[in-house]
Amino acid sequence: MGWWKDLSKNSISGLIVALVTGSGGLAVVVWLWRYIKQIYHWLVSIMAHPVTIPVWGITILSAILLALVPVITHIMSRNNEKEASAQTGTFLDYTNDTIFGMNVSWRWIKPYGNKNYTLNSIEVRCPECSGILSEYSDSDQYNRYVYPLIKCGFHDCGWHIAREFERISYRDMDYKLTQEIDRRCYQRFGK
Repeated sequence: MGWWKDLSKNSISGLIVALVTGSGGLAVVVWLWRYIKQIYHWLVSIMAHPVTIPVWGITILSAILLALVPVITHIMSRNNEKEASAQTGTFLDYTNDTIFGMNVSWRWIKPYGNKNYTLNSIEVRCPECSGILSEYSDSDQYNRYVYPLIKCGFHDCGWHIAREFERISYRDMDYKLTQEIDRRCYQRFGK
């Protein structure tokens, strides 16, 4: 389609393109004119065919159609909405999942004065014992390179975070979880 934009920038070439396409359409109409004329006469003869229906019958039929058409369309749209919502649900019902090997739960809130929902209270739990995961500081044997470590605070729980998330702070993990929840909501529930 790039050539079309280039032609439309120049007024002379744009005029030539318009004349060629317009004359091509006109040629098709002239070539098919007898068929178009036959279809037109056929439609007029159908519309002008004499039918005897009493006026009261037309009035009653019109009133029934005027009353039933909106009711039927309303019922059909409600059924379609029910089927769609039953199949997908809403993102507000999506409040927990297993993300990055951890049990994550959250809730949706609608801040005052805002029309959009946002995540709140992201809680991360151990997949083995359901204990709350916390951030600890850990270091090597020489007390250098202090880095955060998210681990289970429950006594004698042997769960360890995945290697790719070992040195991530709780704040960074919260950000990654928020992004992942947003991605999963978009995949499941659309825009």
